[in-house]
Amino acid sequence: MRVEATTSRQPPSPRGVSRLRRLAAVLRAFWAVNLAEELQYRANLLASVVGTGFWLGTAVLTAAVFFRQTPALGGWSFWQVVALLGVFNAVAGVVEAVLRPNVGRIVEHVRRGTMDLILSKPVDAQFQVTFRRIVIWRGVDIVLGLGLTAAALVIGGRWPGIVEVVAFVVALAAAVAIAYAIWLGLMSLAFWFVAVENLSILFDALYESARFPVTAYPGAIRFVLTYLVPMAWITTVPAGALTGRVGPGFALVSALVAAAALALTRLLWRVALRRYTSAGG
Repeated sequence: MRVEATTSRQPPSPRGVSRLRRLAAVLRAFWAVNLAEELQYRANLLASVVGTGFWLGTAVLTAAVFFRQTPALGGWSFWQVVALLGVFNAVAGVVEAVLRPNVGRIVEHVRRGTMDLILSKPVDAQFQVTFRRIVIWRGVDIVLGLGLTAAALVIGGRWPGIVEVVAFVVALAAAVAIAYAIWLGLMSLAFWFVAVENLSILFDALYESARFPVTAYPGAIRFVLTYLVPMAWITTVPAGALTGRVGPGFALVSALVAAAALALTRLLWRVALRRYTSAGG
């Protein structure tokens, strides 16, 4: 009589899950060090609150000046535009807290040759140049920006339903991903053109266009900001999903736009790395 052999061994963990756990551990280590450093300068919190509060107040007053001349801006009411300004500031907070202190230094890494050190580590290089540092105090921009959006909804007399809130969360996550893809794509040009420090200024100029709804711009500019440089997806779509200006389906489309932008940026990054010849030439 033959007895079938059995085993209690568990199947090995998928490679992808193991890799994600390792990256999560590295991310925790990165940000733990940053938290310890940032807590030494707690006065920066007060400076961030004052600075962000001043900017938001100025932005709302500027919008109020526009609405003294017109009852709507691109079809948006005053409080809908204020809600959009809150989204604009929240995404800007992510840029200032994570993207600028990390991705913004790619030019310096390429010029000085410190990219060699990044590439020599057993962690994905793009992951390192994206999440190595965080300026925690700029999180105030995110909180106050979302607070302004919530206040605009309450004062404007329209509180969104659960579907609209979910659509907003999806669209906002996509907005952050698109902003990251644009920023990284611009900075990756440093592998071809080393002296490109002003690329961050170019991003800032492009991002300023997202301060107002895309429908407020002429047709040609609207096309560019929607399809060529997708700034419309960063603020107009999330704010529109929350205020009822656009349907929930736009959130899914924005997620697809974000996925395409991230895929193209990843491809550009890999091509750029093959271009890099290290500090030794």
